[in-house]
Amino acid sequence: MNPTSPKIILADITRLATGAIVNAANSNLLPGGGVCGAIFAAASSRGGRRHLEQACHEIGHCNTGDAVITPSFGLDAPFIIHAVGPVWPGEPHVIPPSLSPDQKLAMSALASTYEAILRVCRENGISSVAIPAISTGIYGVPKELGAAVAVAVCSELAGDVEVSLVAYDESVRRTLESAPSAAAMALLG
Repeated sequence: MNPTSPKIILADITRLATGAIVNAANSNLLPGGGVCGAIFAAASSRGGRRHLEQACHEIGHCNTGDAVITPSFGLDAPFIIHAVGPVWPGEPHVIPPSLSPDQKLAMSALASTYEAILRVCRENGISSVAIPAISTGIYGVPKELGAAVAVAVCSELAGDVEVSLVAYDESVRRTLESAPSAAAMALLG
């Protein structure tokens, strides 16, 4: 496939009218904080939270590095892809001098998460998707490493799926736009 750079935007992911938005989900698919909490709150404001919770309950579980899909139940995007990224096995948001074996596994799982999002898009005929910075919030993945993985996987594997990487604030947008940073390149190769 020809590498295609994803679009990088600063936006409220819950308000995007794209083929699907991605929820940075937990493995039990329960309402949480961050992007997950914002998506469930947005569904609530549109009268769909109970239906969204029920759809997630029926799926029941999603492994780290994988993704599942539900209707959005009233959001502007018709679908929500629930993707479970890894929890950082180290000091949250701190780039270490070298990656431990567990941190290398976490980076591999993060790449698998983005791959799973794109696979779910293709399996469901979704031609555009908005993805937040998976695992870089409460899961603690250093933002520069998360951005490098997101940009690399989406550039290489998006193919005909139009990918928007969505930043929730200006610093995340800048990190995504400058990815991969020199520090991330040194650690990830």
